[in-house]
Amino acid sequence: MKRLLANPGVRYLLTFGIVALALFSVLATPWADKGFTQPFTRWLVDLSAGLVRPFDPRVLAQGDILRFSDGRGAVQVLAGCNAVEVCALLVAAILAFPGRLRDGLVGAAAGVVALQVVNLGRIVSLLYLSRGSEHLFEFFHAYVWDAMIGLEGLLVFFFWTRWQERQGRKAAARAEEGS
Repeated sequence: MKRLLANPGVRYLLTFGIVALALFSVLATPWADKGFTQPFTRWLVDLSAGLVRPFDPRVLAQGDILRFSDGRGAVQVLAGCNAVEVCALLVAAILAFPGRLRDGLVGAAAGVVALQVVNLGRIVSLLYLSRGSEHLFEFFHAYVWDAMIGLEGLLVFFFWTRWQERQGRKAAARAEEGS
């Protein structure tokens, strides 16, 4: 067992699993839903409306629903559509990666912001798709955007690990110069 835990890949996977389990356990509680997930989701809808309204005054936010004032198109942003779960996985992946905790926290915060920026585009695009074909809306909702958000999470993690690698090489070079 000791030899298995000496493997950095095994340590990473165990740490990732523990952090992800902890984050999802917290997110599954009623107090997190009421105190974080629901207010965050309403904030996303309000922000989406605020970003679009200067260009299209028909867009309204009502709780977790983004809709057109003429009644022809709306989207309800539910818990799975706010990208919180993908953010939790990204945070777990980054925090489990070997390196300084401060770098991990900065990387996780930047990654969450990047995911949510794309998610805002998702919400707004789905609002406009809701005015047209139901089949097209469902295709983009269920397949295109889910894949894009997941891919973005992977890309953020990939680029962050490459940045961490460069930081490690720079630190090693500085240490070598100093000795």
